[in-house]
Amino acid sequence: MQSVKHHFLLALLAGCLAAAGAGYAADTKPKDAADSKPAKVESKPDAKTDAKQKNVATVNGIGIPKSRLDFVAKSQLAQAQQQQGQPGQQPLQDTPEFRDNLREILITREILYQEAVKRKLDKTPDYQTQLDLAKQQIILAVLIEDLSKKLNPTEADVHKEYERVKAERGGDAGKQYKSRHILVKEEADARQIIADLDAGGDFAAIAKEKSQDTGTKDEGGELDFAEAESYVQPFGEALKALKKGERTKEPVKTTYGYHIIELEDVKTVPFPEFDLVKAQIQQGLATKVRDDYIAELRAKAKVQKIDTK
Repeated sequence: MQSVKHHFLLALLAGCLAAAGAGYAADTKPKDAADSKPAKVESKPDAKTDAKQKNVATVNGIGIPKSRLDFVAKSQLAQAQQQQGQPGQQPLQDTPEFRDNLREILITREILYQEAVKRKLDKTPDYQTQLDLAKQQIILAVLIEDLSKKLNPTEADVHKEYERVKAERGGDAGKQYKSRHILVKEEADARQIIADLDAGGDFAAIAKEKSQDTGTKDEGGELDFAEAESYVQPFGEALKALKKGERTKEPVKTTYGYHIIELEDVKTVPFPEFDLVKAQIQQGLATKVRDDYIAELRAKAKVQKIDTK
C-alpha cells in the first residue's frame, strides 16, 4: 500500500487547486449562495448531465467532477516527478489509495468553499480581485504553453544558431584561466605585499600567511581553471589582461577587498558538440521567440496609463 504523508495532504488541501482556482469557483457555487440550508440531493440525476460530467462525490448536492480529480492527480504526479531525487522526496504513484486521498481533500475543500459562500465571503472586494488575478494567471499559463508549442524553433533553426555562435567565438568556447590570488582588506596591505613580491617573495608562501580568503589561503591562493567571467569584476578583467606568468602591479579592488593576482596558465576550451548544447540552444531560441512575440503584442496594443492619485 502506498502511504501519503499527513503534511503532504495538508499541503494539497491548501494549494492543489491554486492553478485552477477560477474554474473551481465556477463549477462548485451552490444554486442559492445566501441559503444556509444544504442543497437537496436529487435521487434521480439527469442521465445526460451525468454522462457529460461524472462525479466522484457530492457535498450537499453539489458534485465534485471526476475531471477535477484527474486534473489534480495529474498535476501532483508531474510535480513529484520533477522533484524526484531531491532529499526527503517520497516516490508518488497513481494508485487507488492516492486518488482516495485526493478525493477526501477535494471533499474537504468543497465543504469549506460552501461555508465561505454561505458567509458571503465571495462577495468581498478582496475575493473578487484575487479571483480576477487567478483567472488571468491561469489563462496566461495556458497561453504560454500554447506559444511554446506553436513557436517552438525547428531543428534547422537550432543548427543555424549553433553555427552562428560557434563562428562568433572563433570555433572554441573561450578561454579558462588558472591563477593564484591574495586577498586583504586594506589597500596599504596589498601594496606592501606587491612590494614584497617585487623583492623576490614567494607568492604561495605569502598567500598562506596573509591572504584573508579562507577558501584558498591554505593552497597558497590557488584557483582552478575557470572563465574570467565567472569571477567578480574587475577581478576577471584584470585576469584577462595578464600574460602567463605575470601578476597585477596594482591592487585590484572588489567588493571583497584588495586582490593581488598571478596568472599561472591559460587554456582554450573546445566548442562543445551540437548534441551537448542542443537543448540549451533550443530553450534559448524558444524564449527569445516568445519574448519577441510578447514585445510585438505590446507594441500593437493601445495602452493608456492612468494616474490614480
